[in-house]
Amino acid sequence: MRNIKAFMADFRKAFPDLNFWGAADLIAEGDYVVGRWEGGGTHTGPAFSDFLVGSLPAATGRKMHFTGTTVLKLKDGKIVEEIGLDDGVTALQQLGLIKVA
Repeated sequence: MRNIKAFMADFRKAFPDLNFWGAADLIAEGDYVVGRWEGGGTHTGPAFSDFLVGSLPAATGRKMHFTGTTVLKLKDGKIVEEIGLDDGVTALQQLGLIKVA
């Protein structure tokens, strides 16, 4: 996979309405902040082939909605580490790239 900046730039072109928002209050303890979020968008842009399990032709109109949790470690007011878990499998199913067994 290419670097994350190039991936996200192309991902945003493929899903121009891509959006993320908080799903619960943030929890902070010491140097850590934990947040739950939701995100999604509609594939109305160019073809996208940077998924590990397949690709989408241009403008499929398929919608995805998924959730995740992110843990941020802070030092001197800056994020120094990010650990996240998202429900990408759900998004891939919604986009028709993988099927439920």
